[in-house]
Amino acid sequence: MFLQLQQESILLGRRPAGFTEHYYTEWDDGLGKEKISLFLLMSIGSTQVPGAEIGKEAFQLLQDHFLDDLVGDPYDRFENALREVNAMVSEKEKELDLKFIPNMNVLIGVIQKDMLFLSQRGEAQGYLVRKRHVSSITDGLYDEKNKEDLFQNIASGVLEVGDSTVLVTGPLVQYVTPNDLSKIFSEQPLRGATKELEDLLHSDIEDQMSLVAFEVLEKAEEVVAASGPTSVKLESEEVYEEREEEEENSASPNGRFGKGLAALQKFAAYKDRFQFLDKIRSWEKKKLLITIGALVLVLALGIFILNTTLGKQRTINAMQEKLATAEDNIALAETKGAFDKAEANVLLNSAEDLAVEVLESGYLGVDVSTILDLIQEQRDYLDNVQHITDDLKLVADLSGDLAGASLLGVQPYGDRIVAFSDQSAFQILIDQVEEPDVLDATERMAAGRFFDEYNSIVFITQAAKLIEYTDGNSQFADTSDVTWHSGVDIATYSNKIYVLDAVSNQIWRYARGTEAYGSAQGYFSGEVDLSKAISLAVDGSIWLLNNDGTIVKYLSGELLEFAVKKAPLEGMTGATRLYTELEVNQVYVLDPANDRLFIFDKATTNNDITYNAQYIFDDIKGTLVDVFVDKDRNVIVLATTSAVYELSFE
Repeated sequence: MFLQLQQESILLGRRPAGFTEHYYTEWDDGLGKEKISLFLLMSIGSTQVPGAEIGKEAFQLLQDHFLDDLVGDPYDRFENALREVNAMVSEKEKELDLKFIPNMNVLIGVIQKDMLFLSQRGEAQGYLVRKRHVSSITDGLYDEKNKEDLFQNIASGVLEVGDSTVLVTGPLVQYVTPNDLSKIFSEQPLRGATKELEDLLHSDIEDQMSLVAFEVLEKAEEVVAASGPTSVKLESEEVYEEREEEEENSASPNGRFGKGLAALQKFAAYKDRFQFLDKIRSWEKKKLLITIGALVLVLALGIFILNTTLGKQRTINAMQEKLATAEDNIALAETKGAFDKAEANVLLNSAEDLAVEVLESGYLGVDVSTILDLIQEQRDYLDNVQHITDDLKLVADLSGDLAGASLLGVQPYGDRIVAFSDQSAFQILIDQVEEPDVLDATERMAAGRFFDEYNSIVFITQAAKLIEYTDGNSQFADTSDVTWHSGVDIATYSNKIYVLDAVSNQIWRYARGTEAYGSAQGYFSGEVDLSKAISLAVDGSIWLLNNDGTIVKYLSGELLEFAVKKAPLEGMTGATRLYTELEVNQVYVLDPANDRLFIFDKATTNNDITYNAQYIFDDIKGTLVDVFVDKDRNVIVLATTSAVYELSFE
């Protein structure tokens, strides 16, 4: 493919520092087809070096050696030219007795057909803008430790129609982000882009940098008409019109006569084409009307199809612009996410709205799918989402032992794990499941927690009774109140149990005595609303999880204000279980609706928590119901409705 290049060059910065210049030329093969563009950008941070002399000589060497043998491989010709430039610069260093190569920022290259060859030194950078994405094309082209050779490596690649390349002798992206650079060079012609960049950076850059930019346009191949063994290149319409005008304005009678004769000859050659008019005159009126009606119908149909096609294309163009904006928002969110997660989320939401709008239009379905995937990938990155597969160990599959029941939870018990359903407890040692213990044949368990002070597991039943499970045996526990308060969850701390009574908007505390539990004490002295509370944990403070995914915290009956820093983007509306302990520095929240576990870090100096990560379990049996941390073995233990898993952590 033969490409057409638009080229613009500017000087950025207000203060000359040493020598800064650029050189550019185009070589034409004389046939109007292949042009070769050669360029050199140079900046030397020293006034003691004859920069102008070195720049001119280097550019001349590039032209001489690259254009010397046009049939040779362009890569080899470019490499030979660089070798000559390196030798010349090394010789200059010897003449001046001055090592200036380390102070040079240089870009040199050629474009032949659709191939770009490039080499670089120092802080000079090259960027390719393609389909609104910016990529560096000069990374790794030189070794800072090599102070002998000006140019060391060559980058080469194929240019495409619509590409823009931005070459500059300094660190441009320190002053303008890649996303802004993409917008500037993707949304307007090259001249306007370079002018906008110059205006944007006018007051920011002190030391001068040279910038050369190219825009790649498609060039149609010349039209050639064959006649026998020879071919004649047709004149373009523009040239033909110019010659007609010259003949009309000519004072020569022969010129006007020649033109008139030519027109007469042209008419005579085509006069037979007008004989069909005589045939039309002989048609009957009915036949003529039918023909005219058919022509009108065909014309109307053609206009309708044309309008429909044009309307469809306009819609597609509009949808493509929306997707381009969505891509820009995703790229900007990636940049902002490092320091402003909330703003990044706003950008991703905007990108998603645009993508959904395009999806609903019925066009560009594949492109929309790609955009939505990019949005989800960026959200996963911002939320530190980790998909857990191989690291998750299946400890016990109880689906065959539950007899149609489902697990409600899992708790530690000495060197064992106890998983329980609404009536049975399953002791698991390593990966061996013992025969189930019946907790009670008539009662149904609502929740259960390990009671460390008494090495037992306590269960609150659906009928508001308390059962203690110790060494495989279970028995009902008594309270001074005779009857227990009902609850949706239970927790233990020190010598007390805490029962979450969402109906009564209270958390009841029972202290265990030697024979029985004492009377219930309400944790709250004032009015609170616990109607949404579904899970309870105690680490000195009381943590509550609400059914809308929010977390609240109390201390001594008073609500504690705290912040959730770097909160997860998608929220926790599907969460059902919260877990933490005094000796656990994290708060864990289970979201069974999405097979995931949220992890928050507790602060050491205040009440805040900081979102850390979320684990998504892509291949588990059943639905997540419970979680705890085995601190001795550094594992997270998870229960689903039919299985128990472990996940090791460091």
